[in-house]
Amino acid sequence: FMERFSRSATQPPPNPEQIIDSLAGNIKDFRYDADNSVTFAAWYSRYDDLFAQDAARLQDDAKVRLLLRKLGLPEHERYVSFILPAVPKDFSFADTVDTLKSLFGAKESVVSRRYRCLQISKQPTEDHVSYACRVNKLCVEFDLGKLTQDEFKCLVYVCGLKSGSDAEIRTRLLSKIEENTNVTLQQLSDECQRLLNLQHDNAMIETPSTSDVNKVEQRFERNRRDRDQQPYAAGKSKSKPPRPCWFCGADHYVRDCTFRNHKCADCGVTGHREGYCSSAKPLKPFKRGGPRDSVSSNVVVINECTV
Repeated sequence: FMERFSRSATQPPPNPEQIIDSLAGNIKDFRYDADNSVTFAAWYSRYDDLFAQDAARLQDDAKVRLLLRKLGLPEHERYVSFILPAVPKDFSFADTVDTLKSLFGAKESVVSRRYRCLQISKQPTEDHVSYACRVNKLCVEFDLGKLTQDEFKCLVYVCGLKSGSDAEIRTRLLSKIEENTNVTLQQLSDECQRLLNLQHDNAMIETPSTSDVNKVEQRFERNRRDRDQQPYAAGKSKSKPPRPCWFCGADHYVRDCTFRNHKCADCGVTGHREGYCSSAKPLKPFKRGGPRDSVSSNVVVINECTV
């Protein structure tokens, strides 16, 4: 007995590389796929007992080498780049596991997982056992034991904001829930009202009031009318002749007289109004470039007759 005990005591310790090779053959490589819920936490839970019991004879650094050996090439490259300038041997096995869980975890938020759980329904082609498995998994991911009463109220409150006009408010409230897990329903309601007030103030500053717009339009219209009337008034003042018309006695130029085609009932001559037979003279055609003296003399004679 003493000889056998002596031989076992002097036996060299097992080669860690042999143990690593032996265990590595029983572990499937990890390939990260967040869209299909293939995370490091889910993968590691499958081999947790293997690392805790079968690899118990390995030193901590050897267990780290075994773990990193089962990472896929993209996953290993991502982890090594993430811990730079440190190297894998600088971390313990427990720290390495925590880092990998964080680096290759689910992209889905807690609120998203809980919302999916509340929206679950059985598919027409799904059997009841498969449906029960899905319900059980989603309820576990729901973390019902960690959910407080206030958190559940806030979750129901946000899930009810389905209108498109509440999109911005819903995003702000979800962010507030993610930042503070102890938020209450009253705080969410106050935050919602504050955001509504900010939206109203922003719209008020961005768009002028209707009364201001009407005032500007009225002032513009008044200025436009004034500009349109100024030339007319000036032209009207300049259009007044120096003497009344000798065809009818009205205050306008002879060329504008409406009695030029009127037949006088007194003398029977066409071209003037009754009572203006003596002052009416036949119009002579105006010759451009003609002698100024003849034109001026005619005007003088006519004016004298009119007076």
